[in-house]
Amino acid sequence: MVSTTIKVVASDGLTGDVVNQLTNELSKYQFKIMLKYQGTTTIATSSLGVMSLGVPSGANIELSVDGTTDQLEKVIQTLIDKQLVAKI
Repeated sequence: MVSTTIKVVASDGLTGDVVNQLTNELSKYQFKIMLKYQGTTTIATSSLGVMSLGVPSGANIELSVDGTTDQLEKVIQTLIDKQLVAKI
């Protein structure tokens, strides 16, 4: 797995509609994507899993993909384009 740390910029953090948007976008990829926050890791395509992390706006999270660095960059760019996260 390859990973990087990103910052959540969605105004309400990773809750409700933001989580649905995030999981819908990430479910388009054919490889495993994981999110880690404060020692807890979940599959990024699981709405309940992502909501259970309780990530507030401004928090740093770790994003990992079971793939290549190029695949990781594509996922990050998707989330940046949707104004959910920013690179740090």
